[in-house]
Amino acid sequence: MAIAANGNGAAGVAALDDPVAANGSRSSSPLAEDDRFRPLIDDLTGPIGRVVGSEREPAGSHAFSIWVTEGALALDSGHIVVAFSEEAAVIGVLDEARRYSDLQTFLDDYFDRMGEEEAASVAQATRRPEILVYTVNVLATKHLRDDVDSRRPPVAGPVWFATPAALDYALEVDQFETAIPALLHTNGNAERDEHGNERKDESGRIVFQRSPIYLDAEYLLGQEAGHANWTGQSGLATKTSHALFLTSSAFQRMPRAAEPKSIAALMFNVKGPDLLWLDKPAQPDPEMADRYRAAGCVGLRPQDLDAYAAMRLEPKPFANFRIFAPFKAGQIPDAGATLDLGQMKDLSRINTLRSNPNEARGVVYPIAWELGPLLWMPHKVFERTDLDDKMFGFLAEVRERGVETVAAFEQLYDDIMQTFEENPSQSEWNGHHKFTIYKARNRIQGLPAKLNGLLARGHVHYGALSQADDPFSNQELRVIDIAGCNSNVQELLVSKIITQVWRMAETQQLGVDKVIVFVDELNKYAAAGGEGALRDTLVDIAARGRHLNVVLFGAQQFRSKVDDEILGNCGTSFYGRIGDEEIVNSAYRSLSDSVKRDLLGLKKGRMLVRHAHFRAPLFGAFPMPPTLNGMGGQKVFNGATGDPWLDAADGLWRTLQRLMDGKAPDQRTVRTACEGIEPESIGRVMQQITSYDWTRNSRSDPWRTAHGALIRNRS
Repeated sequence: MAIAANGNGAAGVAALDDPVAANGSRSSSPLAEDDRFRPLIDDLTGPIGRVVGSEREPAGSHAFSIWVTEGALALDSGHIVVAFSEEAAVIGVLDEARRYSDLQTFLDDYFDRMGEEEAASVAQATRRPEILVYTVNVLATKHLRDDVDSRRPPVAGPVWFATPAALDYALEVDQFETAIPALLHTNGNAERDEHGNERKDESGRIVFQRSPIYLDAEYLLGQEAGHANWTGQSGLATKTSHALFLTSSAFQRMPRAAEPKSIAALMFNVKGPDLLWLDKPAQPDPEMADRYRAAGCVGLRPQDLDAYAAMRLEPKPFANFRIFAPFKAGQIPDAGATLDLGQMKDLSRINTLRSNPNEARGVVYPIAWELGPLLWMPHKVFERTDLDDKMFGFLAEVRERGVETVAAFEQLYDDIMQTFEENPSQSEWNGHHKFTIYKARNRIQGLPAKLNGLLARGHVHYGALSQADDPFSNQELRVIDIAGCNSNVQELLVSKIITQVWRMAETQQLGVDKVIVFVDELNKYAAAGGEGALRDTLVDIAARGRHLNVVLFGAQQFRSKVDDEILGNCGTSFYGRIGDEEIVNSAYRSLSDSVKRDLLGLKKGRMLVRHAHFRAPLFGAFPMPPTLNGMGGQKVFNGATGDPWLDAADGLWRTLQRLMDGKAPDQRTVRTACEGIEPESIGRVMQQITSYDWTRNSRSDPWRTAHGALIRNRS
């Protein structure tokens, strides 16, 4: 078999049955000449190879093989090609590449090479022929007749690069009511201008053909939707970045639908300032260019802007943006009977790294809870070992008496203690032993510190202030910032807010047509084999949220650690780089070995996507998100990165002030004692001193106990 290369990057083919000009012009294949198929093939580049079948590896309806010409140097795995069967065009994506020769063993090549070296002085050795063969996974087959759904394998014949029209047909884009750009696919053939000339970049290199990979909004956000999931290694700025990009894409496309839809999104920020500056553009306005440059924020690259243009999207931030967060540890205002958040001016107490008052005002809102709702979820707020039947019984008594606040509980406790003082021989109150009451009082008194600035002592009044679980407004992106909270607060906030959104969906009170709920570290909240109310709610959203206009977007590092019921309802999956320990798991069994190997070393900014309309997964790239990243936002707009240690130390100082009635040490003394100690450890000290009944021990005080605990922690 003779193979020739013309050296210009186009396919020069001497061994194809169909006549091909030396410059790679159009083949005379009858189907390729048909006007119904011509838009699918790049006939200016010409044929790049040929379908090949053998006794051992016949061409199939789902996969076949091609050998490629030596001139098709740009051809690679992941590219889209077109071949033909009887009366049909077969569109497929290249998978594994292999080189074949007539060698039987590796030793044959070794001995041939030794012989070539000995004969080099006598005559030039003949080069052993080799062919490069690719496996092609079929994406779609287009028949001459629209009413015929062909599945016939391609016949032996030429293969062409596919055009964007071929990719759109393969992905059934013409059937989408609304097409949402998700990734940008790059093929191995050249983009061409209106005259058919190859486009070149500034360096004179050919610009390769790019095509948007669209998702069907009906299967991503609509009635046919399921859970959309991202998986990949942590720290590569891929999962969250692409989720932000896709959310922005959906925000821009849904209003343009034939029947425009209002849309909103709810996200949980779990890592530093990651999602705190989504209202700031990645591409600076001219007056901000110097500040961006000084902070090392270079904006969007030219290739990013080109990608946005190719997908017909604008790189704009989220204008309707709000952040909700609880207070810092120990810094929730103690306003007596009622905490009026609507009148609160000091936003620096809120537990978020977006702390610049000028940037927080109108964007950052507090979250504070009363005790009452927590008494209905004791398994969430108390240790499992504390919740025996006696404890449950006393908490039920407290609920029945209408206790809604910590202050009201303390008043009830004082009344009970008064009863015991008046009747020294009495050991029970309303059937509850006094030791059970002591234990309940200690646990409830320790909740404000345990819940890290979330629980107020009195009633909470929001007034007209926005709340984290309000109905949504169109194009709103709402972020719940739990990055600075302990694990107790994180799980409580995620559980309660998602449950409330689900209830609004069931009662048709969402305020918009579609709501996206993005949960990072999904394996933490819906672990495989796990149990709990939050896990059940997430499973419910993944299973039937589409019918109630709520769609779950989940991301995690280990897909295999996520609940099977959620993954079973996953209609769209994205894969970034995956570690070798993870990819051997059965969660990736649907991917070919070649694709798995590609995922092991996938570059930043590239992803593999599987979608309901795709017969085979596709690789694509995406531009940087249209918003400023978290650390960039801190440098440009916040002026600092925040100091969690200082926040925790000040929280301890405020707690001591409350417990010691003016006898607490000054702020500098407390900060000095806390220096070098982890914020979580300081929080545990706060929990310890707030859960203790100091009226029963006059030989010590909160500061002495806290100071001793800090010393022990440091040593």
